[in-house]
Parts: sequence; C-alpha cells; structure tokens
Amino acid sequence: MTLSPARPLRITLVLGLLAAITLSACSVATTATEGGAAQRGAGAAPDAGGGAPGDPGGGAVPGDAVPGGAPGGTVPGDEPGAARPDDPVVGAPAQDDPPAGDGALHVEPQPGIVDSRPHAIDRISVGADGRTVTIYWWGGVEDCYGLDEVQVDRDADGTYTFTVLEGTLPDLGDVACIDIALSKATTITLDEPLYLDGSPG
Repeated sequence: MTLSPARPLRITLVLGLLAAITLSACSVATTATEGGAAQRGAGAAPDAGGGAPGDPGGGAVPGDAVPGGAPGGTVPGDEPGAARPDDPVVGAPAQDDPPAGDGALHVEPQPGIVDSRPHAIDRISVGADGRTVTIYWWGGVEDCYGLDEVQVDRDADGTYTFTVLEGTLPDLGDVACIDIALSKATTITLDEPLYLDGSPG
C-alpha cells in the first residue's frame, strides 16, 4: 500500500499541536502554583512573630500596642510615677480640722435674775493650769433666761461642789417663753487648782 504525501504532513501537524497544548498546560499549572504560593506568603504576614495558625495578628511586633494597653507596649499604670493598684499606701491620711467651738452658748452672770434655780451640770472642762474651769449645762432660751451665778464650795477633803443657778431675766413682763433646752457654758477661776502638773519644769 502506498501512502499519499499528505498523510505524513497531517501526522506531523497533529503531533505538533499536541506538543504545543502540553507545553501550554504546564505553563498554566506553573503560573497557578507560583500565584498560590505568593498568596499564601502574603496571607502569612499577619502571623509573623509566632502567632497561632488562623489567628491573624497573633504575633507581637516590637513597638506594637499591647492588647488592652497603650501604644508602645505599655499598659495603664506603667507611666513613670504612676501608682499601681497593688502599691502600698505611703503616709498617714490627712487629719480633719477640729470643729470650731464647742456648740454651747457661753454666758456670764447677770444681775437681777429672778427665781434662780439649780440646773444639772452636763460636763466640765479644766484648763492646763488646774484653776480655769468651764461648766456646761442645759438652760432656757437667752431671750427669757439668764445665769445668776455659779456657787463653788470646797469641803474639808478638798472636794469641789459646783452649783449652776439660772432664772428668768429681770423686767421680763408678760412674755411667752418657748420651752426649748439650750446648751450653755460659763468659765470660772478657782482659788486653788483641782490638780497639779507633775511634769518637770
């Protein structure tokens, strides 16, 4: 059987086309592989520094903000001179100023007091000299009542007895006085001290 000259040519063309298709397919596969590797490399950048897989940004980079903290790797309370919550308290708390006065109305004996009567003593305060004594009691309002005198007695044993006498003001007339107790005080000076200071000098 004799082959026609055209058949070898067709076979050659078919083989050439197959070779071209094969080379083209290899080139496409190589390009796709390189592209995938590049994408994987780009996607791995956030995990640089030891982050866990699937945890974008898990790796810490020097200078980055600490999670929950301020930029530069600091957290609240790390500023220079700032106190931490667990730092010990240094120094004593500030002392409040003592209240002004003692809450009592300080009075002096008045002449002409009418119907004076003894009033129970609430408390007394003795000065550093042992002779200055402030006596406190509950009396009537100052518009109607006044201090007559404070009687001072001392027995043979040296015990002092203080008696506060308070009564109505002279020439008060027909005035209605409200019945309200008022804290009052007066200061007297004793002839002899109630106590002596035993400190040297």
